[in-house]
Amino acid sequence: MQTKGQETRHHILKESRKLFTRQGFRTTSISEIITATGVKKGNLYYHFPSKEELGLAVLVDVRDEFFILLDDSLIGENPIVKVLNSCNAIMGMMEQNNFVGGCLFGNTALEMTDSNSRFGRIIQEVFSQWKSRIERELRQASGAGLLTSPIPANALATAIIATLEGGIMLSRVYKNKNGIEDCILAIRVLLEKQE
Repeated sequence: MQTKGQETRHHILKESRKLFTRQGFRTTSISEIITATGVKKGNLYYHFPSKEELGLAVLVDVRDEFFILLDDSLIGENPIVKVLNSCNAIMGMMEQNNFVGGCLFGNTALEMTDSNSRFGRIIQEVFSQWKSRIERELRQASGAGLLTSPIPANALATAIIATLEGGIMLSRVYKNKNGIEDCILAIRVLLEKQE
């Protein structure tokens, strides 16, 4: 059972996440965070001493959730199915938000990694771990004779992530799943066994 303080912290993280995903870190003001969370300024600063610390805590929270989603979705009868299931799980996560805001990691990579190394390190960790998990499955698929692509597993894993991120962006632009669905179809074709 969470204490009242833990519940407040959790609430601040979740509401701030919505704002940062939709508006970006820099353009989200402290007053908007206070309005969205309903907490007093002193209470906000009790839990997070600065907006930067809040932003970093949100990223860590989302990172941890994302790693759980990846681990839970990389399931199936073979490594190719596992990768495709993870792609579909990511699409489902975006669909829950009606494609508003897109991917917090992609957004933050564009907005913050050149100017703030602390944000950059978390984003690098997310993409490195994501790539590592996909690459592991691709290597297993290759070893089992299920994947005959001439593209090396590490490059293919990078291409899958980049394709998904592009699909998320297109779905964000058009507010429907067509963009990400098309990208998952392209990934499926990339992974099909070539005769």
